Amino acid sequence: MKHLGVALALILCASCKKSNYFDKTAEGATKTEEAKPATADKPVATEGSAAAGSATQVAIHDPWAGGPPPGSDTNLGAKCGPKLNKIDPWDQTPKPKDDTKVDVASIEKPVADKVEIKDFGGVSASGFKVTYNPSRVKNHEEYRALFENNKMFDNVAEGLNRTVRIPKTVDINTVTCNTINAFYDPRTRRIIVCYELLDYFVGMFKPTAKNEEELGNAVMGATMFGFFHEVGHGLIDQLDLPAVGREEDSADQLATLILIAGGEKGVAQALAGAYWFQLQSKSPHKTPFWDEHAFDQQRFYNIVCLIFGSDPKRYGEFVQTGTLPMERAARCPDEYAKIKKAWEKLLQPHLTNGAALNMSYAPSVPTKEAPKQPSQDPFEEPTTPTPAPTPAGGEITCEAVAIKAAELIAGEAEARARKMSREEVEELKQKLETELPAAVEKILAECAKVNWSQESRRCVMDSKTLAQASKCN
Repeated sequence: MKHLGVALALILCASCKKSNYFDKTAEGATKTEEAKPATADKPVATEGSAAAGSATQVAIHDPWAGGPPPGSDTNLGAKCGPKLNKIDPWDQTPKPKDDTKVDVASIEKPVADKVEIKDFGGVSASGFKVTYNPSRVKNHEEYRALFENNKMFDNVAEGLNRTVRIPKTVDINTVTCNTINAFYDPRTRRIIVCYELLDYFVGMFKPTAKNEEELGNAVMGATMFGFFHEVGHGLIDQLDLPAVGREEDSADQLATLILIAGGEKGVAQALAGAYWFQLQSKSPHKTPFWDEHAFDQQRFYNIVCLIFGSDPKRYGEFVQTGTLPMERAARCPDEYAKIKKAWEKLLQPHLTNGAALNMSYAPSVPTKEAPKQPSQDPFEEPTTPTPAPTPAGGEITCEAVAIKAAELIAGEAEARARKMSREEVEELKQKLETELPAAVEKILAECAKVNWSQESRRCVMDSKTLAQASKCN
C-alpha cells in the first residue's frame, strides 16, 4: 500500500538546528529590501483598520503577483489541472456570500458504508475513515471523481492511522454544504470538506495560474492545507490537547508543520495555503477584529515564517526577494523550533508504535511489540509471511495477536469480496487500506494495556475465523 508522505509527516522529526544563514545574508537581504521601495500598485496593509496596532502602514510585498508560488509540484497538478480548468465554478449554483453561515448539523451526512470492518474482541473501531458524498451539482461530481481517482483523502487517512492513535472514529467527508468552508464538527466527529471550497479556489486561482498544471497544484494544495487545518481541530478535540492562545492559530501551526515534515511536496501545499491567504487579503472581504481567525496577511506570514525557519538555507530566497521581512525572518528558526517542540510534546503520548520508533521517548507499548504493517495488497497472492517474534519461554506477544487479528480481518474481507462487484471490491480494498492500520494499532494497545492473558492470546492464535477470535477475550 502506498500512502502520501504528507500523511506520515505527523512523525515529527528532530528539532531544527539554528543556522548561520543570517550572518551571511543579513546585509545583502537588507540591501535587497531597500532596493525595492513600495510602489503605488502594491496593496497597503489595511486588514481591519490598517496596520493593526502600528502607527504607520507598511507596504505588503506580493511575492507571487504573477501566479502561484514556484516549484509547487505535488503530482496532482498535471492530473487535476485540465479538468479544473474546464470548470466554471458558479455556473450551476449561485456563489454563497462570504458571510453565509450554515448549521454544521444541517449539512448532509456521510453516505452509509456498504461494508464494515467489524470490531475485534470487544475493541471498538477507531481511526480516520473517508466518505466522498455524491452531489447533484455537476461540478461537485467532478471534484468527487478527482478525489476518488487519486485516492486523495484515502492515502492521507491511511497515513494518519499508521501514525497517531485516536480513541474513536473520525469521518473525513467531502460534501455539498451550501457554504464556502471546511469544518471539524466535534458533535459528529467529522472533518467536512465542502465542494464549494473547491469552487472558490478554482475561481480564485484560475485568473493567476499560468497553465493548467499550476492551477491544479494551487487548488489541490490549498485544499490540503485547509484539510490539515481541520485535522488540527480534530486532534485537539479527540486527544483533549491544550491550545494556549487561539485554537485557529494552533490549527494553522499544526497544518504547516505536518506539510513541512512531508518534504518538498508538502511544503508546496503549505505555500499554496499561504497563497490562498495572500490573494484573499486583496478581496473586498476583510476579517473583522472580533473574529477568532487571524488576519489573512498574518496567516500568510506565519506560514512562510515556519517554512523558512525549518530550513533557512533552502528557503533563503524568501528573504532575498522581500517575501519575508528580515525583521521577522531573524526570529523564524527559533519560532519554528519552539512551536514544533510544543506539538511534539503534546502528540507524543498518542503516536502509534510505528511513529514511536522514530522518536526519542519511551512509548506506552514496548516497541518490540510494534506490529510490522503489511505493505501488501490484501487481495493479491500472499507471500510467505514472516513469523511474529516470540520471546523466550514461548509467550505470545501482543504483536503476534495484532498481526493474527489483521490476517483474520483481511481473510473475512477476501471471502466477502468473492460475492461483490468489481466496484464494491475496490471500495472494500480502499476501506481496508484506510482503517485496518488503526484497527491493528488499537488491538495492540488494548492487549498491552489490559495485559490479555496467555490463554486469551493463544485462543486468538488458534482461531480460524474472526468470529471465533472475537470471543477469546
